[in-house]
Amino acid sequence: MVVATIGLSACSAPEPAPEPEKPVRTSLTVGVVGSLTSFNAATAQGATPANRAVSSLLDERLGSLDGELQVVPNNGLGRITRVEGDPLTVSYELFPDRTWSDGTPVTLDDLLFGWAVSSHFFDDATYDDQGQIVSGTRYFQTAVPADPNARTARPSLNRAKDTLTLVYDQPFADWNRQWMLDRPVHVVAAKAGVTVQQLMAAILTTAEGDPAAPVAPNPVLAAAAAAWNTGFDAPAGGVPDAASAVAAGPWKVSEVTADALTIERRDDYQGAHYPGLTGLTVRFFPDRAAQLAAVTAGEVDVANVGDLDPTQLASLTDAGVQVTTGPTTQTLQLRFADGTPADLRQAVTLSLDRNSLVEDLLHKVRPDARPLQSFLSSPATGQLYNDLTSGNNAPGASADPDAARSALDDRAAVLRVAYDATDELSSAVFTRLVTMGAKAGIAVRAAAAGEQADATLSWVGEDESLYRSSRDRLAEGVDGPDAQRAFRKLTNDTDPVDVLASAKDIDRSLFTAYAGVPLFERTGAVAVGKGVQGVAYTSEPDGVPPSFWTWSVTTP
Repeated sequence: MVVATIGLSACSAPEPAPEPEKPVRTSLTVGVVGSLTSFNAATAQGATPANRAVSSLLDERLGSLDGELQVVPNNGLGRITRVEGDPLTVSYELFPDRTWSDGTPVTLDDLLFGWAVSSHFFDDATYDDQGQIVSGTRYFQTAVPADPNARTARPSLNRAKDTLTLVYDQPFADWNRQWMLDRPVHVVAAKAGVTVQQLMAAILTTAEGDPAAPVAPNPVLAAAAAAWNTGFDAPAGGVPDAASAVAAGPWKVSEVTADALTIERRDDYQGAHYPGLTGLTVRFFPDRAAQLAAVTAGEVDVANVGDLDPTQLASLTDAGVQVTTGPTTQTLQLRFADGTPADLRQAVTLSLDRNSLVEDLLHKVRPDARPLQSFLSSPATGQLYNDLTSGNNAPGASADPDAARSALDDRAAVLRVAYDATDELSSAVFTRLVTMGAKAGIAVRAAAAGEQADATLSWVGEDESLYRSSRDRLAEGVDGPDAQRAFRKLTNDTDPVDVLASAKDIDRSLFTAYAGVPLFERTGAVAVGKGVQGVAYTSEPDGVPPSFWTWSVTTP
């Protein structure tokens, strides 16, 4: 029996060897339009879409924005707490054992330096009408200017509790969007040729700047500012130095070329955003067409591809790319000039069929788009927009030519509109304004060069907070009867519920005064390749989709 068994075994066909399983990828490629020119995206010259995209992956602060641009506290790095409402007192706590990507601890010194940069506390510059400095010093050349409503006293430090405390000069609505952490202070100090101790001493002892009495710049602050302003930029014709890319997030830079940035997961990262992926490659493209071609070809896994046309959308979906479209914070609004008569403003508002504008111009790519119902926000902000537009006196979205004629007492009228003729959507809207106005007896025409326009048709926004959008909208054209009062209240509201109520009052005031007509928001799109999961839509124009720590891939 034994012999027979052996013989039969020898005559049997061998079992085929199992095919080796293809390894699952652990890294993804992100496609970005533009070039990487700096590892400091907060400077005036460094705040480009490509640099901001890289910063969103590398830099970690005490808060961030989700896909609907609402604040998400970073509970893995520290804690921001409103200690007191009046005077507004805010504490910033850092958790222990948090380090920069070079292993240096993240400390209160980093927070204090971040405050010095963003507060412009030491500036004593005076500017002319063109924004040029005529006397004094501006130390840090930030992309975002200092906000006069966000002024604070010099911070106090409690090193035993790893806490920095700010006391504001007055209550400030956006206190929870001041995240402090900036470039690593030890890197800035090294680039400036000073010690961290010298820089901290300068920040803690130098007098507050006074434009009425400018003084010679503090040499330590000036050296640190020069390092911060340009020390993270690429040299002419080159790329930024990878050694400058010291960051607090879960990635570290391994390679930089003109076309791509490669980042690897930090195994020593202790925060809340530890990614499942082991690495990312960020590829840079000269324009949107090149980015779309790479996504379609499967060379890019994740990309914010912007405002697609129907042909582009079809090409991506035919290639098996998952595309999510949605609203962004960029809104197209018609705003009337101060001198435009009230009856003409009312008549134009009544003449516009905003439903047909949205249907004609947006529905082929985003079928669920609706006319914009607020001057201050868009559906990009999710539930916040829904709450704001509930009872804010937004007009109907259909045209009423008869009511428009009645507002003008059946008089003929002319509306001169300034708009960007090179922008496709603005041009399409202007053409339809001409047709709609004619039905109401209003001759809509383009304002000639040098001619005073009655209204401006333009894209506004990218303001993710109600405070900022209110501030910017009230700087444009007609104000409502109570808008400035409501804005002063909103500025000092530190509870989100109160901020929302004041913003709704501003909207009501602007609509009551026929200050303009919000039309619609620009469409955005996020493209995700085959087998990629966990990527959410972002309403930030050109922004990298948020929460990269949830991304994964299931295909080889």
